[in-house]
Amino acid sequence: MFRLSTLQNILVLFFVTGLLSSCEMMKQSSKFNFNDGLYHTGRFSKQKVYVLSIDDDTLSVFPVIQYGDSSAVLTKQRVNYIACQNKFKDNKVSHTFYRPSLDLDFMTIPLKYRFPAGQLPNTLTTNFNGAFYAGYRIDEYKLNYKHTPLSTYKQTIKHLGYSAGLFTGLGSSIINNSVLKSLAPVNEYDGVLLVSGIAVNLAVEKISIGVALGTDYLMDRKHRDWIYEGKPYLGFTLGLNLD
Repeated sequence: MFRLSTLQNILVLFFVTGLLSSCEMMKQSSKFNFNDGLYHTGRFSKQKVYVLSIDDDTLSVFPVIQYGDSSAVLTKQRVNYIACQNKFKDNKVSHTFYRPSLDLDFMTIPLKYRFPAGQLPNTLTTNFNGAFYAGYRIDEYKLNYKHTPLSTYKQTIKHLGYSAGLFTGLGSSIINNSVLKSLAPVNEYDGVLLVSGIAVNLAVEKISIGVALGTDYLMDRKHRDWIYEGKPYLGFTLGLNLD
């Protein structure tokens, strides 16, 4: 009977990554690139600024005032960050901008840590799991200006995303007498699971990794006897951003 290992879980994810990436070759997502637009000045701050890229090393930042369902950009109060000239007194200057958004991912859980149940101790499982994830995401863009021997400053941008949310999908688990309460003999098979839970992810570009707290439900008539039915587990997650 065919079973997917951790390596096969990862290969499935990268196959989906390649498939979806081929459809997105011409699309530049604002989540992964520091584009012109509105940003927050803190992770959970409501204060906004509008960032306009002048060229590769120069930015203009404008304060923004929110009026109910509209906003106003204060163009006369712009601040320029110019890296190609000697405009900074420090050897290293950092500016960080944040952008919140809805996060939609395809996620797999290649490794699950299950707590003791029935006659079994704590265990690690590597069966296939595939789920869709939706959560609240914050993308962080850190701009560093480093001093060069030519007395100018070179701009570098580091991007990191992190999110928390819910997931649901399908998985599989080995079903035999060791994981059933019933003493009646059972031919071993791969049972289909409904998986769900919460996850916290850290993203670099389109790929994310994280941890999950979830529960599984066996989708056949032996679900009442399955020792892990509805019981929590900890999982390692690997995801691909879809939006």
